[in-house]
Amino acid sequence: MSSISSIGGGFRPHQKPPSFEQIDSNSDGGISLDEFESAAPKGADSSKSEELFKKIDADGDGSISKAESDAFKDKAKKADSLLQSFLFSLQAGGTQKAGTASDSDADKDNKSAFDAIDTDANGGISKDEFSAAFKDSRLNSDQLNKLFSSLDQNGDGSVSQDEVKSFQSSMQQAGAHHHHRHGPPPEALQNASQAYGSASQLSASNSTAATYTQAA
Repeated sequence: MSSISSIGGGFRPHQKPPSFEQIDSNSDGGISLDEFESAAPKGADSSKSEELFKKIDADGDGSISKAESDAFKDKAKKADSLLQSFLFSLQAGGTQKAGTASDSDADKDNKSAFDAIDTDANGGISKDEFSAAFKDSRLNSDQLNKLFSSLDQNGDGSVSQDEVKSFQSSMQQAGAHHHHRHGPPPEALQNASQAYGSASQLSASNSTAATYTQAA
């Protein structure tokens, strides 16, 4: 959601996405919506392209300046970095090999990512905080909602540290179940695993910032 290549299909890996100057076809120092959409991959969703354009066009003047482009890339880089840290913290306690990290080390990683998202420091991550932290990452709103719902196990609209630890245990159980293959996993474990898997795969792909650096 946060790069031209993520709008639909994406640029092929061997193709170098266009630079800001290349997208700015009339060389007026700004990228119009038409120029932005022209640079999107073939078959891209125009509504998502326009949504992304408006997000980058911070002052809403209908044109993306180089400064706005650079500012967006910086935000996207930070969002992707936090996302990767958070996803790592979700699996660190459940899938790490014995002897690779102590429990205290895992708790420290969890707390670091958790605290960065919990901006009001009340001990819980609200849905608004979760969305705000990752709105410029590679995850779209639907993927964010699914991941948050899997974490918010009691459905109170806030993710606690205990729920994060419970999620880690669920992921460990899902992994063990897959390894032994004794029938299908419980629905809750399957949903948690799918939500994490989708987020993890996107996060592990080319970062939003790196992609958009070339795209605009």
